[in-house]
Order: sequence, then C-alpha cells, then structure tokens
Amino acid sequence: MQYRENSYFESLTRLLLQSLMWTGVIGIAWNLLKPGGWLFRIIDLVLRNEPESFYYAGVAALGLIALKVWLDSVIPRAFYNLLTAGCAFAGTFFILQQLLPI
Repeated sequence: MQYRENSYFESLTRLLLQSLMWTGVIGIAWNLLKPGGWLFRIIDLVLRNEPESFYYAGVAALGLIALKVWLDSVIPRAFYNLLTAGCAFAGTFFILQQLLPI
C-alpha cells in the first residue's frame, strides 16, 4: 500500500463534507430539542395515547437496521457513506432554513 498525498481539492471537499455533516447533526438536534420540536411532538403523542405512530417508528427502525446490514454486506461502509450524505443534505437544508427569514 502506497501513501498518497491528498490534493488541495480533495482536502477542501472533505472539509466541506465534514462541516456540512456536523451542521446537519446540529440541525437535527436543534429540531429535536427546540420548543415545539420533534421531542415535544413525541411526548404529546404519548400523552394523547396514540401508540400507532410508535409502531410506524418501530417498523422504520427495523427497516433501517435491515438496510444497514444489507448495504454493508454489498459494499463495506456504504451505510456510513449514505448517512454522511444524508447529514450533509440536512446541514444544507438547516443552513437554508435559517437564512430564509433574512
């Protein structure tokens, strides 16, 4: 295995992807914890005794686990790359959502 130095463009692309990914993680956490966010909606569903949505959430979680196992068996680290791209998209969406009122 040879050591290959990353070019300036590759380093810049990796930095941009990582920053968008972490912005997406922060955006997801913000939408989860803000007043009226996803966590408050989940608590409201529990208080109103509507467990159907938890069945859907359970099926979605099982589907994600099955997707992860299947993708990683086909291509190693495929789920990680897909998750990174999804978080980068969420980061871009979060930035645009914050800039929209301006």
